[in-house]
Amino acid sequence: MNVFYMFFTLLEFILPFFMYICGMKTVYQIVLLLVLAFFFVPYGKAQELSPDQYAHIQSSGKYVMLANNNNQLGQGEEVVISSDYYMAKYAVTNQQWSSFIQSAGLSAPKHWAEGRIPEGKESHPVVWVSAEEAETYCTWLGQQYPGYTFRLPTQGEWEYAACGDRRTVYPWGDQAEVSYEDGVLSSKFNFNAVVGAYILQDPEQLATFNNSKSSRYGEQEKVSDIFSIGKNGSVSGWIDHNNYTGFVYTDLFTKINDTGGYTCSVSDYEEGVSPWGCYNMSGNCWEWTSTIEEATNGAEQGQMVNIIKGGSWYATMASCRICYRGEGRKGSGRYATVGLRVVAEKKSSAGISVVSDRNIHHDIYSLQGIKRLSPQRGVNIIDHKKVIYNR
Repeated sequence: MNVFYMFFTLLEFILPFFMYICGMKTVYQIVLLLVLAFFFVPYGKAQELSPDQYAHIQSSGKYVMLANNNNQLGQGEEVVISSDYYMAKYAVTNQQWSSFIQSAGLSAPKHWAEGRIPEGKESHPVVWVSAEEAETYCTWLGQQYPGYTFRLPTQGEWEYAACGDRRTVYPWGDQAEVSYEDGVLSSKFNFNAVVGAYILQDPEQLATFNNSKSSRYGEQEKVSDIFSIGKNGSVSGWIDHNNYTGFVYTDLFTKINDTGGYTCSVSDYEEGVSPWGCYNMSGNCWEWTSTIEEATNGAEQGQMVNIIKGGSWYATMASCRICYRGEGRKGSGRYATVGLRVVAEKKSSAGISVVSDRNIHHDIYSLQGIKRLSPQRGVNIIDHKKVIYNR
C-alpha cells in the first residue's frame, strides 16, 4: 500500500483517540470526529490510473490478428480479449525502472555505468531487462495502485492497442511514410534509418570492423562506403551475418549500443501514435509480451520464446510493422533492444483478474497459471495469466 495511505489510515484512528484524552469525551463529539476523519482523510482510497498515462482499451471480446505466424497478411487467427484493459501509453522509462530497482534492491541494467542511468536518457525506454524482471516490476507497480493488477500484455492485446479497429500495419496507416533526401530523414518512428542518418551526417568518418569473425576484422572504411539510405528509408549495408560485415559489426555501432542504443524519449514521434493514443508502438524498442510461441525469425527460430512486438531503433522498417510476427526472446534473457510496456486491469471483487478457461480457443492457445474453481462464476479461472501458443 502507498505510504501516504498508510499514514492517513493511522491518522484516522489516532486523531479521535488523541482528542478524546484531551477532553472531548462525549459520544457525540467522538462520533463527529470519526465522521470528519472518514470524509476528509483519504482512508483506503485506491490510487487511480491517470488517463494521461494509460489508454482505456475497449474490447469487443475478440480480435483477429493481422497476420499469421508466418507473416502472411490477412491470415491471422482469432484471439479472445475477454474484457477491457488499460494499456500504458508509453514504454517503461529508465527513470521508472530506477525507482523500481531502488525500492526492490535489485541490480541496474548492465549498460548503466556504476548503476546510473546513461546521461540524458531518463525518459528513454529501459532495455536490457528480462521478461521475468518485467513481471516483477508489474508486481511492484501493483503495490502503488492497490485497485489494479499489472502484467505484460498478450500479443493480441498489444496488437489491438497498436492498430485498433483501423487494422493498419503501422499505427497511422498502411504505409511507412518515410523519406530521405539531402541527408534529411522524415519519419514517424525510430528505426535503423534514424541512427543511420545521424551517422551519415559525417559521411567521411571512419569505422573499424571489430568482430573477430569478420573477413575484414581490423580494417577501416568510411561510413558512407559501408552503408547507405534509400529515398524511402531503406538501409543497405546495415548487417551481413554471413561474413560479419555491415555497419552493425563496427566500433561506431558498438559505442552506440553499449549505452543503450539510439533510443529516444518515450513521448517522441507524436505523429506516430496509435488510434488509442499509445506512443512508439512502431520502433524505438521491442516490447515483451506474455505470449509464448515458437519463433520463426532470428537466432531463436524454432525455440519457444516470449513474443516481442514493435521493432526497435536497430530494426528495419518492415520489422517495425504492427503485423510483424515470429520474433521472440527467452524470457530469462536480457537484450539490448528489448524493453516493456504494461497492461493494467481493475481487480475483481475477489481481488484478482479473472480469465475464463472458456475465453480462449484451445486448439490454438492454452492458459498457464494457478487454476482453481470460481464458485461465483462456475468456471475455472487463472490467477496468474500467461497465454501459450499451441501450434
